Amino acid sequence: MCARCSRGRVPAAVGSVRASRYPRTDDTFRVGRRSRGFPPARPIATLRAGNKPEAVRTVVSHAPMETNCAVADVRDDRAEIWSGLTSPVVARQTIAADLGLPLDKVTVHVVQAGGSFGRRLFFDAALEAARVSRACRLPVRLMWTRVDDTRHGRMRPATHHKIRATHLLGEVLSFEHRVAAAETDFRHGLGEIISATAAHLPPGIGNATLAQTLFLTTVKSPYHFGLTTQALAEVQTGIPTASWRSVYSANTRGAEEIMVDELAAATGRDPYRFRRTFLKTDAQRAVLDKVAAEGHWGRAMEPGCAQGIAFHEEYKSRTACLVEIDTRDRRHVRVTRAVIAVDVGLPVNPRGLEAQMAGGLTDAISTTLRAGLHIDKGLPMEGSYSQFHWAQQRDTPRDLRVFVLPATGAEPGGAGELGVPAAVGAIANAWARATGSKPRSFPLDFDVDFTPYPR
Repeated sequence: MCARCSRGRVPAAVGSVRASRYPRTDDTFRVGRRSRGFPPARPIATLRAGNKPEAVRTVVSHAPMETNCAVADVRDDRAEIWSGLTSPVVARQTIAADLGLPLDKVTVHVVQAGGSFGRRLFFDAALEAARVSRACRLPVRLMWTRVDDTRHGRMRPATHHKIRATHLLGEVLSFEHRVAAAETDFRHGLGEIISATAAHLPPGIGNATLAQTLFLTTVKSPYHFGLTTQALAEVQTGIPTASWRSVYSANTRGAEEIMVDELAAATGRDPYRFRRTFLKTDAQRAVLDKVAAEGHWGRAMEPGCAQGIAFHEEYKSRTACLVEIDTRDRRHVRVTRAVIAVDVGLPVNPRGLEAQMAGGLTDAISTTLRAGLHIDKGLPMEGSYSQFHWAQQRDTPRDLRVFVLPATGAEPGGAGELGVPAAVGAIANAWARATGSKPRSFPLDFDVDFTPYPR
């Protein structure tokens, strides 16, 4: 299922994890044998994924501290732009073409700016400021309001996940993950005008090619789960989207880590031991073993509290995350403790790496527990940080430890995207164990508890 437009209204995003009976598509699957002339064999193994076969993962704002802003000074024969930009080359080329000026007459200054988590891949404010300056024939400073940035900015697309696995006698024979999503906009290209122009080609050719390439090169299963397939289908919805930290991995691998816990339960095994059995390499098992040991996996917890564990590997790096969650106050579910182990091959800046992992954990806490956008009549209801419930200091664990493993290779791997997916899975799995409910709707607490600003 995917998001669709209906009567001019962009519906709330869709996304879930669902297991289904092979070959049917309900919320249960069974593994058995059927031969011509014989009665059906009794099912050998059964995995149930809950009574709610479909659930929602909402769209999410980038919510950078600094709203969209730029300064532009456009004259008849030249233009000068100042803005925080992630794609300055294509910004300069696009602005020059829009103003009808030679490229060498357009100067773009990239000013220092805070993290935007994918939002500044697009340069809306710089282009708008240039157009306004040209019309006014005066230098212009343009800044979006927080409400504009939240309601009219770009968002992480909605996703719907259907996962189907077969297992027999403790072995996973196949693992199929199909992702339906609102289109992620890659029309900024690869940072220059040629690929940006190519991304504007008709649907199914331009943007879709970049999307499939990124999905297939970043989303990989780290487990020996037999025949494994992962597929993405995107549709245009009219929602302004952009890459969001971890792009496809946060939702996709997060969903898979939830299913890994449920496979472990279906086969009567411990989630940590189950992962350790099916991971492919010793390097993967090393980070998993580290968090299990340092986080005292399996220790006794109060009712309503539980541990969760998950693993992720990407960009030649790997990480595991163990969290403890307290759900006794349903109005304020908290991650109280987190242990993260990370192996990036060759750690160059360990303190920076710790910060990346801590930031990824905060993103995961936010989008798993409370942060999302309610779409009503084509517009987000949220308009500020008071309504878009990003994790605050009180929502982050007081006990957070990040272990950077010693060098295991000659080159450094990636870290910026790495910290989110495993944390998403660990938090969801801890919540499931603490509440006895299977997580299918994200964020888990998504009530409208505010009065929206006027439209």
